Amino acid sequence: METMPSRSRPPLAQVLARGLRLRCPRCGEGPLFAGWNRLHERCSVCGLELERRVGDTWFFMYMTTAGLTGSLVVLMFLIRPRVVWVGQLVVSLAAVAVIGLSLPYRKAVAVALDYLIEGDSIEGDGGAG
Repeated sequence: METMPSRSRPPLAQVLARGLRLRCPRCGEGPLFAGWNRLHERCSVCGLELERRVGDTWFFMYMTTAGLTGSLVVLMFLIRPRVVWVGQLVVSLAAVAVIGLSLPYRKAVAVALDYLIEGDSIEGDGGAG
């Protein structure tokens, strides 16, 4: 009797690299997002449910945003511009750029970490495995 091979999860570094490429943490092929930051419900290639419960990635997103904000506040105290409002403007623009532009990447890493923690709770419909 032939048995189905067990699907083992890829190593941490590979899963995180897939997340940083904005790809499915399980197969590495399907895109995570439909648009800039709207997460697909499932991977279009392997069928992995990307966020099984609403809010699965919330804590990671909150903590990384807080960390980035804290870093910018520390930077604000370390840099002493000649004109205070120019420094405030630069820090504000940097905050919007860093936090805003990193949002899809941080969410993708959160999805990858969630996959590593939760694993495959359901099998995909579409096939890479």
